[in-house]
Amino acid sequence: MARKKPAHQREKAPTRHAHEVLRKSGQYFRELVEHSLTGISILQDGKVIYRNPEQQRMFGPLPQGGEPGLYDNIHPDDIAAVKKLYADLTAGRVEHPGMVVRFLPRGSPDGGERDVRWLHCRASIIKYEGSDAVLLNMMDVTVARELEHVLAIQDRMTSLGHVAAGIAHEIRNPLSGITIYLHALRKIIAENRDAQQAFAVIDKMCDASRRIEAVIKRVMDFSRPGEPKFAFIDIRIPIEEALSLSEVTLRKSGILVQTDIPDEIPPCRADSQLIEQVMLNLITNAAEAMKDSDRPKKISISLSLDGNRLKISVGDSGPGVAPARRDKIFDPFYTTKSRSTGIGLSLSHRIIMDHGGGLTVGTSPLGGAEFAIFLPMQQGARES
Repeated sequence: MARKKPAHQREKAPTRHAHEVLRKSGQYFRELVEHSLTGISILQDGKVIYRNPEQQRMFGPLPQGGEPGLYDNIHPDDIAAVKKLYADLTAGRVEHPGMVVRFLPRGSPDGGERDVRWLHCRASIIKYEGSDAVLLNMMDVTVARELEHVLAIQDRMTSLGHVAAGIAHEIRNPLSGITIYLHALRKIIAENRDAQQAFAVIDKMCDASRRIEAVIKRVMDFSRPGEPKFAFIDIRIPIEEALSLSEVTLRKSGILVQTDIPDEIPPCRADSQLIEQVMLNLITNAAEAMKDSDRPKKISISLSLDGNRLKISVGDSGPGVAPARRDKIFDPFYTTKSRSTGIGLSLSHRIIMDHGGGLTVGTSPLGGAEFAIFLPMQQGARES
């Protein structure tokens, strides 16, 4: 009969086995992290204490004798958003938050726009060497962003194409006036009339020239590519600018525009040019939807408060959007029109999401579709 081993000897083998399992598990984890195509960092107390090889490819190895800060390579315009995300994560207000952030590559401390990398980041709280830490995963989405940028420019050009007739009309009228004023000025000079009459004509010519310049500036500002520039703005301004750009085209198409925009409205943090782009896109889509309609053509634009958000509604009297299509309407390249990229609504949706808001589609009181933009409102805020 075999003698029983002492307790400490009986536990030795299982303990050794457990340690071996843990060792292999840790080795597998390290290999997974080291060979990951995703950049992985570990942060403690706001400092980067580990970078895997992919992260080192993007930002370089950790410097000897020091640990870089979390915000060292972040684009200045994105630092505030990252600070808020980090604070919310460490305070337990959110779990596994993610966002797209612009980073500056090493060697470009001034952050030339051509060198900026766009990275999709996701963070989570972990335990590292017995203390709380943040595990940060990053994926380089620069190529995708650049493609979106090109499509955004194309969409702006498409939108401008739809209002080209109106733009031409806005320029033609003051240009014709300048021609008439020139003939009048020649006649005044030829007849040696009072100089005051000549000055009055010149003033009218200058006024017409300024009108042309204002139209061209609006078009150039709208079509110029650029990164988002957030500021606390009066949201009525981009709405009115979009209406101004499309006013003549809508009138020629026999479309009546009804607006309900209050005189007093709190500011919100937004990029005025991007909101104008979204508004022009929604107005253009509404006009196209009613192109073959036999019913009275109407577009309604309203601005209102919805809790702690601003709500901008753009409705029309067209055929509307079928419920079965509403889930797909914001998908890239989804379109029901034969001559459309299908990117306009997708970009508009992304722009509003980047503002921390939302874009929805429903049924308008006019009988057609109604798109609703929701933007976070910050009462009493002012641009710093």
